[in-house]
Amino acid sequence: MADSPFAPEELARRRASARRLAWLLGAAVLALYLIGLFIKR
Repeated sequence: MADSPFAPEELARRRASARRLAWLLGAAVLALYLIGLFIKR
C-alpha cells in the first residue's frame, strides 16, 4: 500500500465519492436557501 500513493481504482473510487459528496452538499445548500426564503418571507 505504501509503494504507490493511490492505485488507479482507488483514485476512481475517491473521485466518484467526492462527486457524490459535492452533489449532496449542493443539494443541502440549495434546500437551506429555499427554506430560508420561505421562513424569512
